[in-house]
Amino acid sequence: MRIVVNDIAASKGGAMTVLKDFYSCVCENDKENEWIFLLADKYFEETENVKIITLPEIKKNPVKKILFDFFTGKKFINKLKPDVVFSMQNIITFGVKVPQVVYLHQSIPFQQIKRFSFFKKSERNTAFIQHFIGKIIYLSVKKCDKVIVQTKWMKEAVIKKCKISEQKIFQIPPNVNNILSFKKDDVFEMDSFFYPTAPSLYKNNDCIFKACEILEKQGYDFRAVLTLPKEKSTDKIKCIGRIAYEEVLEYYNKSTLLFPSYIETFGYPLVEARSLGSIILASDCPFSHEALEGYENAYFFNPFKPEELAQLMEKVIDGEIVRKKIENDMCNEDNNWKTVMANIIKI
Repeated sequence: MRIVVNDIAASKGGAMTVLKDFYSCVCENDKENEWIFLLADKYFEETENVKIITLPEIKKNPVKKILFDFFTGKKFINKLKPDVVFSMQNIITFGVKVPQVVYLHQSIPFQQIKRFSFFKKSERNTAFIQHFIGKIIYLSVKKCDKVIVQTKWMKEAVIKKCKISEQKIFQIPPNVNNILSFKKDDVFEMDSFFYPTAPSLYKNNDCIFKACEILEKQGYDFRAVLTLPKEKSTDKIKCIGRIAYEEVLEYYNKSTLLFPSYIETFGYPLVEARSLGSIILASDCPFSHEALEGYENAYFFNPFKPEELAQLMEKVIDGEIVRKKIENDMCNEDNNWKTVMANIIKI
């Protein structure tokens, strides 16, 4: 069986992590089928049954990317004579003559918490994804043969938005690292807060800055650490840039996790911090409630009301919210990419 994997869009961040994990799973667990990866660059080594074709010009040019998805890609992929095509970039290649499976991990078009505007400069890129790319994703979901999503809330949102049968969509959670060996019970600091974040608008970093301003005016002594560029630091907020994963885990152990992001498909920091027993102050959104269901150290706030976050932070500092000791609350050692592979091959 010949399977073409289309992930030309992936080059960094979470998309590259997902691609790397899937590639590794294929190499380690399937020696029978032929896999052809269409990528922007030769990120991985080829094996006897795993080949890589690079198409860097499509990644660099957004117009060529759209043309490939709608027009030129079908001719290119049909020449490879696949039995099935697996798109890891949310969108099918229109016109391909064989069954297609879509791995859908772009949640912006499916969330209901905020409608982004082209008239606001800070929202234009996200509005483009929500209103333009979203329509392409809806069409792809309707035309593909199978859709794979990571979470229950995404499955329900896709079914409702695209009006597809529940039999067509499968929820397969992403892999969660077993980090229990990093857990430390005696290092927690009541005045320390942490947010592993990025500059994206929906990460909602301003909510933390405003909440910290409120606490500072009330005379509280505390510190918040964010993984933003260092020049964004203030008196109470220390921005440290990108850090190693092991250092992130150290902050989970000694700090309270702040998570004001209001758009996530899965929310890895929530699951990671939960597995280490952290206090988590999270946005009151479907993905947060799903990731933290049944977790006693979780507290929720309206992500558009920093005063609510400030009140929760105040309770942590004052000791009104305490870190309850929870043993082995969440640990998943299963390789769920095997399930994804099985769904692709089964089609």
